[in-house]
Amino acid sequence: MPKKTKKEKLLAMYHKKLRLLEKKDVTTSVVQPKVTISNKVIPVENKPVNQFFYSDLKKSILLIIVILGIEVSLYFFKLIK
Repeated sequence: MPKKTKKEKLLAMYHKKLRLLEKKDVTTSVVQPKVTISNKVIPVENKPVNQFFYSDLKKSILLIIVILGIEVSLYFFKLIK
C-alpha cells in the first residue's frame, strides 16, 4: 500500500477538522433534570472503568483450564505407553 503524499495528509487533516467543527455545531447542550422524590436524591450508578474485565477474566480462566486439561491428558498418555 503506497504511503500518503503531503497533499493527501493535508487534505485528511482538513477533512478531520471540518468533521470536528460540524459535530460541534450539531451538538447542543442538553439540560438533565434532577430526579428528586420527597427530598431523596436517587444515586446514578456509574459504569465500571473497564467494562470488559469480567468477560476477559472468564476467557482467561477457560483457556487456563483447557491448557491444564491438555497437559494432564498428555501426562497420562505418556504413562500408559
